[in-house]
Amino acid sequence: MPELPSVRLKGILDGTASWARILEDGSIELEFFDHSAEAQSSMGNDVAWMYRVDPAEKPRIRELLAAQSGWTIEDDRAMLNAIAAMFGDTWRVRDWLKERSIPYREEFDSWA
Repeated sequence: MPELPSVRLKGILDGTASWARILEDGSIELEFFDHSAEAQSSMGNDVAWMYRVDPAEKPRIRELLAAQSGWTIEDDRAMLNAIAAMFGDTWRVRDWLKERSIPYREEFDSWA
């Protein structure tokens, strides 16, 4: 089975990591993983937020990213690379989706 496209986002907070990836069903998943001391003390352990966007939204997202960046974005790999270059953090991507009324599902996971 071929590896699904993913990209690590640079993130903006110490003790955190962010990714954007394409899942097997074609949806986009944005993940924010917090393993900081603050997460451990306030939430009891590591935590993660996942935001999933339906595959049907990808053409619109590619179009909006291309319009904003001036880049050609024809496939999932180019879309993920644009997300990483333009936003760098899961929260910023989530806010961008929200501002453009692109629906997503949110999931919170705690290992407490």
